[in-house]
Amino acid sequence: MNAAGARSNERAREVIAACLACGPDIAEVVTGRARLEAYPPRSALRTGHDPDERLFIVIDGHARMHAYSLDGRLVVVEDFFSGDLFGEGALTGAASSADEVSAVEHTVAGIIAAPEMVTLMSQYNAVAIAMSRLLVARLASLTRRLVEGSTLSATGRVHAELLRLARAQGGTRISPAPVNAQLALRVASTRETVSRTISALLKRGILGRDGDDLLIVSPHRLEELVY
Repeated sequence: MNAAGARSNERAREVIAACLACGPDIAEVVTGRARLEAYPPRSALRTGHDPDERLFIVIDGHARMHAYSLDGRLVVVEDFFSGDLFGEGALTGAASSADEVSAVEHTVAGIIAAPEMVTLMSQYNAVAIAMSRLLVARLASLTRRLVEGSTLSATGRVHAELLRLARAQGGTRISPAPVNAQLALRVASTRETVSRTISALLKRGILGRDGDDLLIVSPHRLEELVY
């Protein structure tokens, strides 16, 4: 193995260990079962409707799951970054769906066949527990988005997503500030609605800017505006 390959495998072991909350020995075994693939921007990691028996762990980069509504609108389902896992439906045989996952930027992913992951889960308790936690967290996230889509207005969904993005980064700062068009896709709204909502929050002092970052100056006031 050349030096570049060794570095890639070392990086994959580090990310997989963090993703599965396991020790280096188990991470070494899991990495050995994975195939590393690189995807240029806008290329597909997984296409819709095709049966797929693979799980993906993002090693580096940014991938996005999206789908099209009945009226043809593009809807962002979820974004995946380093350490995120997707394709878990393959574990239950429910991997065929209408969503697609494509690379937003150059992305490297570790691909593990579902039967291999099932074997790893049966052999290592740490892997089974980590997968269970990931699946529960994914279900909770999707359930929350479903409820928000049914109960919140478009502006309420923007407010909720801003809070979620900031909290995902550990505080009240979104770095870099979200692009209005991308934020609109995430909340199933329009770029104009997102732009008006953010402008109103900036004027009221609930949001602020710091260079390329967006700051939530008053989280409690923003929370009150969600509903």
